[in-house]
Amino acid sequence: MITITSSSTPNTDAPAVLQVAGRLDSHASVALLGSVQKLIEGGDHEIAIDFEKLEAVSSEGLAALVQSQSRLRKLNGALRVANVHGAVLEVFKLVHFDRLFELHPNIEAAIKQFALDRENSSQKPDENRTGDNKPNGTNNDT
Repeated sequence: MITITSSSTPNTDAPAVLQVAGRLDSHASVALLGSVQKLIEGGDHEIAIDFEKLEAVSSEGLAALVQSQSRLRKLNGALRVANVHGAVLEVFKLVHFDRLFELHPNIEAAIKQFALDRENSSQKPDENRTGDNKPNGTNNDT
């Protein structure tokens, strides 16, 4: 049995948070994908998943995470995972999901990272400009 609760605040920069408790098995992975899809359809493209109360994860659960991340990336969104611990953390490490997903020690850190990423992306300079409105390598002074 799994419990998935969602918190999302429309029209804000705060990411949606899914809290997953119990066992993320084949049945629960369908529920997780449905929850993620519902959030995406509601306009949420930044989702943090809190695994604080997750007891176990199966291969189907891992596949649901990959599918969720893929759906979000296609929309220039992101998925972050927080509070991965115990046996679930061991599984993540065994299958290298600790490299595939951004794992955060708590949900607050995951939410903060979304904000930092938004701030950094808004401060990136336009890569096609050189700062002086001249094409690279030209000198119009001659």
